[in-house]
Amino acid sequence: MALKIDHSCINAAISKAEETTSGEITCIIKSKPLDYPETPLMWATATALIGPVIMALMGVWPQDWLIHLIPSAAIEWQSAHGQQEFYNRLETIGLYGLVQVILFAIVYGLVTIPKVRLALTPGSIKRKRAHKKAMEQFMARGLHLTKARTGVMIFCALEEHFVDVIADEGIYSKVDHKVWDETVAALISHIKRDDLTGGFEAAVIKSGEVLSAHFPPDAVNLNELPDVLIEI
Repeated sequence: MALKIDHSCINAAISKAEETTSGEITCIIKSKPLDYPETPLMWATATALIGPVIMALMGVWPQDWLIHLIPSAAIEWQSAHGQQEFYNRLETIGLYGLVQVILFAIVYGLVTIPKVRLALTPGSIKRKRAHKKAMEQFMARGLHLTKARTGVMIFCALEEHFVDVIADEGIYSKVDHKVWDETVAALISHIKRDDLTGGFEAAVIKSGEVLSAHFPPDAVNLNELPDVLIEI
C-alpha cells in the first residue's frame, strides 16, 4: 500500500529551509517493518520449554492424547517381556519431546507472519534495531561527509512507531538536545493524526531554524545533498 505522503511538499520544505543555512537536511521514511529473525525463535523456544509444563500442571499429559501413535504390538511386547515400567518412562520422555517439537513448529510458523512477528517483538529490540537502521542510513547517505559536519537526518520507521533526528557533530555540540526532542515530538504529533506530510514539514522547519541560527548560508551556498524525501 502506497504511503499517504506528498513528496513534493516535503522536498520543497527542505529546499526552503536550506536557503537560510549552509547545513543539510535529509528525510528518510521506512514504511515496511524491519526484520526480526530472532523473534520467532525466541517465542517458539519459550513455548516448547514452558508449554508442556503448563499442560502437566493443568492435568493434560502427552501420553493421554499421543499414546495412539505408539503401535499396539510394541506395547504388547513390552508387557510380555516384563519391561512395562521402563518403557512407560521411556514413552513419557519421548512423548514429552514430541510435544515440544510440535509446539515449537506451530509457534515458529505463526510468529513468522510479519504482523505477528512485529507485535511480539519487545519494544526495546524494535527501538534498538530502528536506531541502528537510522545510523546506517545516516552514513550511507553521506550526511557525515558535509563540509562543516552539519548534516541533519530526520528518520521515521513507520511500523515500529520510531522517530529519530540525528545531527552530525558540527551542529550536535552546539544545540541543546531538547531541540531535537521537540523536533521528534512535532513529527510524532502529526503522525498520530495520520498526517505524515505535515509532520515531516514541521520537523524540517524546526531543523532549518536550528541550522540557520548556528550555520547561516555561505557566500556560495552549495547544496551538498539532494533535497528529497527518501523512502526505503
